[in-house]
Amino acid sequence: MRRARARRATGVSALVVALALLGACGPGPIVVQGAVTSYDPATKVLVIQTEGDQATTMELSIAGAEVGADPVAGDTVRLAYRDVDGKHVASRVMNISRQDELSKKGSGGH
Repeated sequence: MRRARARRATGVSALVVALALLGACGPGPIVVQGAVTSYDPATKVLVIQTEGDQATTMELSIAGAEVGADPVAGDTVRLAYRDVDGKHVASRVMNISRQDELSKKGSGGH
């Protein structure tokens, strides 16, 4: 009887921990693609015009983001971001326009 209670308590504890971890993770990042309209390297603020039916202008902070190649006006970029305190904060910036340039650097120019 004690063994069954211990197993049940352990199972309930594991379920509570699993649910707490799932809740802490929250939703995944939002991914968006668009054309760079401006980028300020001093403030790390990027402005893009998104693609698609719901095209809009977005301002994002890329201060702590993983950035493949610095964005330049006119480049097409794909970003993963989250909303933090009412601001769009990017975690990753892939410069689609400059992928060839990056792959050449990574392969020694060959």
